[in-house]
Amino acid sequence: MIITARTLVSGDGKTVLKNGAVCFDGGRIIDTGPVELIKARYAGHEVTDYGEATILPGLIDMHVHLAYWLMRSDKESYDDYLVAYQALNNAQRALFSGVTTVRDVFGPVGACRQLNLAAKKGFVRAPRIIFCNRALCITGGIDWKSGGGTVQVDGEAEIVKAIRTEIREGAEWIKMMTSWRTPGVAEFRQKEMNAAVEECHRLGKKIAAHSSIQPSLEMCIKAGFDTIEHGTDLTLEQAKRMAEKGIAWVPTMFVHKITLEKLVKRIEAGGFESLTDREKQTHDLYSRCVRTYRENFLALADTGVTVLAGTDIVFEGGDAAPVADELKCMTDFGFDNLRAVATATSAAARILGMEGEIGCLKTGAKADILVVRGNVSEDIDVLHNVEAVYFDGKYIRREI
Repeated sequence: MIITARTLVSGDGKTVLKNGAVCFDGGRIIDTGPVELIKARYAGHEVTDYGEATILPGLIDMHVHLAYWLMRSDKESYDDYLVAYQALNNAQRALFSGVTTVRDVFGPVGACRQLNLAAKKGFVRAPRIIFCNRALCITGGIDWKSGGGTVQVDGEAEIVKAIRTEIREGAEWIKMMTSWRTPGVAEFRQKEMNAAVEECHRLGKKIAAHSSIQPSLEMCIKAGFDTIEHGTDLTLEQAKRMAEKGIAWVPTMFVHKITLEKLVKRIEAGGFESLTDREKQTHDLYSRCVRTYRENFLALADTGVTVLAGTDIVFEGGDAAPVADELKCMTDFGFDNLRAVATATSAAARILGMEGEIGCLKTGAKADILVVRGNVSEDIDVLHNVEAVYFDGKYIRREI
């Protein structure tokens, strides 16, 4: 199969090819290059010309919660069956939008494992799911009431045992909830964080930290987590040390922006007092978060820290994995389009340990390919204009 378009974006953050083509077969990319060259080399292959479009790697969302249900208006209706159907719906919508790989950073035991198995058996269509299973939190800590998505642990021994348990249940990453909303307070002690990182790395697994504020951010960097999720209050000095230690940053800016916009509309309609106490707290916190991202994002990224796209959408009515919107935030805050795309392609693949396998258009890589109408290198918004998605070389684009 050969697909062609006026623009080809490789995903490396710099390469754009005009009138490019990709040839793939058996789920793998055979070759890429100028249209006429590829057609001549592989004359017997079927050709699909997408015209004024961009071919780029399938996108990677590094922060999703496919099975999170507690923010649904009818949450009392959600048993294990409905949670599974929700996870499937979210996974399918992500795939149809061009997100071919996701990292699920916590959910009920077995939800992602069984969804992966169902896809492998051909029962359903879903993107490639790398998952954490349950997240670790302190007793009574952040998200302890997450409907089975967290496990409460205290002390190094409990943490080590919990990590082994989650790995036994299929977890490919571990997630640790290290901060909540109280400035100056970290959920776990430094020794506990150190023990978690040491055990994960000893067992050949990577570990992500939910961390937005100080001193948790500093403690996570000292411990050596593999990714820091959110990182709202990161300093330039901390970002430099993250770059030196190979710790990646998943800022999740769009979810803060869209949540704040929803609350502002509520305030415009009914006044600030129409919000619940929790919503008022969220409004004040997210107002600061959005301002901080706008002012600091580019400078932090320019330290060399690896930036990854993650969306973290858990509220009702949201897109399953709006990577296009996260990349739009990045370009609004100073990235050029190719640099933004790389956060959801080659950079994410490298942190997942799948460099050269996904997130790129190169010989030997998996044929995970997104085609969008327009030129992504000139207009990041065209990522919403999905023309086709290929996953492992199979055309899967469907409207829902």
